[in-house]
Amino acid sequence: RIFFRPKSIFGRTVKGFEEQKDRIQILFMGQSDMQFAIIPKVMPYRSYNFTAGGENYIGTYLRLKYYIDQMPRLKIVVLGVSLPNFSSTRLNWVEGRELCYYFSFGYITHQDFKELYKMKGFIVVRQKISNFSPLLDKVQFRFFWRNMKKLIRNQPIQKTVIEDGYVRVAGSAVMEGLVARRVDTHFQENDKNDFAKDLLSYFERILMLCHQRGIKVVTLMIPMTDYYLKHTEKYITRSGLDEKVLTHPKFSPYIYKHLDYLDLYAKDHALFIDADHLNHKGATVFSERIASELSKVMEEIQKTL
Repeated sequence: RIFFRPKSIFGRTVKGFEEQKDRIQILFMGQSDMQFAIIPKVMPYRSYNFTAGGENYIGTYLRLKYYIDQMPRLKIVVLGVSLPNFSSTRLNWVEGRELCYYFSFGYITHQDFKELYKMKGFIVVRQKISNFSPLLDKVQFRFFWRNMKKLIRNQPIQKTVIEDGYVRVAGSAVMEGLVARRVDTHFQENDKNDFAKDLLSYFERILMLCHQRGIKVVTLMIPMTDYYLKHTEKYITRSGLDEKVLTHPKFSPYIYKHLDYLDLYAKDHALFIDADHLNHKGATVFSERIASELSKVMEEIQKTL
């Protein structure tokens, strides 16, 4: 925990964020599709890609709640919305090793812990305990031992290139044969338009956190390949997402603007690492487009001040 957690992608992203949080005006939050797609230095205002691989809206809420009052210049939160984001399968994030990081960095209060326990049971207690040592979790232990061997051999532990939270990856390996299996892991089997009430609840909490402080929320759908979109149709429709979330009267009043680029580059596979993540070339092109949109949003906000 002491040697290697700060060197993880999560730890390095947090460190970079904390070094400049008082200057950030645009904050991007979400999961890996956003993490690989948004290059903050392209943005017209001080921005940070404060995303985390696999994070659901519970994790996003916990981190935003912890930091939001430490960010005096924050004007816009760009919140990722993807087709699987509200699937019950996304609740399994609580059972993964990532939750340990949220205990380590102090994002989970006693009240948060009680709510998570009520939702998922004893697994949350186990996660809190395993936070103290990698020896208590077999997955963490495997990473710990791998990093120990690198340390002993004087090999670099930090390999991934991170720029203000953006994870830079080149190349392209989009293969249709692998997409169906990947999509299946993102959704509940035989459950069409599944929207987990707990995820909807935390999504609403994020919106309210921002609304109460006068911070605008822009929701953003990152481009996906046509292969990914085709296979997700059996689980969720865009009209279902619109109805249950984006245009729902419970949420829509607190969404300043929605940007939907889901099929923008659907057939341009050279811009993707895999079926649902942009590579550096794709992120560069897409970030330039988003920068233009956010410039307009910021100008609108400034006119009201």
